[in-house]
Order: sequence, then C-alpha cells, then structure tokens
Amino acid sequence: MLGTFEKARRVLELYSTRCPEWGVTEVARRLELPVSSVHLLMTSLTHMGLLHRTVAGRYRLGFKLLALSQILLTNTPWREVAQGVLSTTARRCSESLHLAAFDGGQVVIVAGVPGQYADSVVLPPVGAVLPALESASGRLLLAHRPWNVVRRVLADAGRTGGGAEDAVQALEHALQEGHSVHEDAHTWSVAAGIRNHSGEVIASVCASVPLTRPDAQRLALLQAVTEAGRQISERIGYVEDSGSGGQLAWTSVQGEERLTVVPRRDS
Repeated sequence: MLGTFEKARRVLELYSTRCPEWGVTEVARRLELPVSSVHLLMTSLTHMGLLHRTVAGRYRLGFKLLALSQILLTNTPWREVAQGVLSTTARRCSESLHLAAFDGGQVVIVAGVPGQYADSVVLPPVGAVLPALESASGRLLLAHRPWNVVRRVLADAGRTGGGAEDAVQALEHALQEGHSVHEDAHTWSVAAGIRNHSGEVIASVCASVPLTRPDAQRLALLQAVTEAGRQISERIGYVEDSGSGGQLAWTSVQGEERLTVVPRRDS
C-alpha cells in the first residue's frame, strides 16, 4: 500500500505550470515504471478526481485537488495573517519575499510577494517545493523539526558521511542563530521562523536577492524578515518568555521528541 502511495505522489509531482499535461507512456518513461502499472495508477487517480483524462487520452490535474486546496487554506488561518505582514514588509524593502511551510518532508511555498526592482529574484509559484537542505527556508524549517525527520530528509537526499555532517552543522547554526542564510550561484536568501501559540516553528518568512546586493542591504533584510516573523508569531498567539533565555525547538529527551528550550548563542 505504501508503495502505491509513493508512486502516486511521484506522478502528481510531475505536474507543473510548464508541464500541465502528461501521457501514460511519458510518465512511465520519466519514472522508469512499467507502462501497464502507470496506466492502472493514473486510471485510479482519475476515478478519485485527482487527475482528469482528456479526449486525447492524456491526463491533467483533477478539480478534486482544487476542492482539497480550499479546505487546506480555510483551515490555515495563519496564512492570511502572514500574507498581510508579508505585503507590508515587501512595500518597505521592495525585494522578493515568500512564506514557506514544512509538509511531509518537503518545504512548500504557501505565499509570495515579487520584488519591485528590475533584477529582483523571480520567485517560484505558490505550491512549489524547495530543497530542504539547499534553501534558507528549508534549512530554517528543518532545523526545528524532530531528529527522526532530519534523518529521513538526509537519507532521501543521499547525504552520508561528511555531506551529512556539513548539513547537520548548517541546521545547528540556523537553530542557534534564529535565522538561516543560503547562497547559490546567483542568489542570497535569509529566512526567519514563524511560531504558533505553543512556540513551535510552523512556517518561515524569507527574502531572496541577487548576490550583487551590498552587505548593508543584506543586514537590513535580515532585520526585516526577523521582525516580520516576530509580528506574525505574535498575531497568531505566540508570547515569548523573556526569562527562558532561549527558543523552543524539537529535541530528543530520554528517547522522546519534545519541544524544549535551546539556549541562544551569546552575541
């Protein structure tokens, strides 16, 4: 049963704005699965409403996903609050900002505001999946997940030995600093957490800019996303305990994963 769900997930993840339609043979070739198995799977997904078969015999996403997405958004009240703060922050800094959440081992963009400069970073669309280990939002969110989740993400990414150690160090740094920074060949990004009423980090707010931005602007963006994360957290019920001397994060306590206080690094 789990194998079937995994195959269904892989099929659905093929769909994007650039590739909204697939044929059975194409899917089978891309996923390296038997054509007969893919045909049966896509037929089942069609009966469930998750896919729609066109008159040409190809498959598009089904409208059942739209209904499910509306249920998800209706039951994610923090998203509307966060979107308001994100828009206000974007008007001040004019750079590309997004919100991301951790779901099922993946980091998903749930909202975004494009930058206003000619060279502003172009954001992935809402619903796009970010690499958990190679993005500022991904590292920030993964750093606050239980260790068993971290292990699974490392295994799925093929990180072992020194590669795994480097990834864990990056996560520990994000946990201690309270924010995460990531650079690639063209972009610099910084992310800060959004906490719910119990202190758990449930989402991140992130700014992404070209590498050409000077250090002063990067520092200003770090302060902006940190403040945005604080405002959103407070508006959805988080109250910081100033006497705790740290922040809440998932750690292993006597073999059980619990939210515990992680001391802040001395400045």
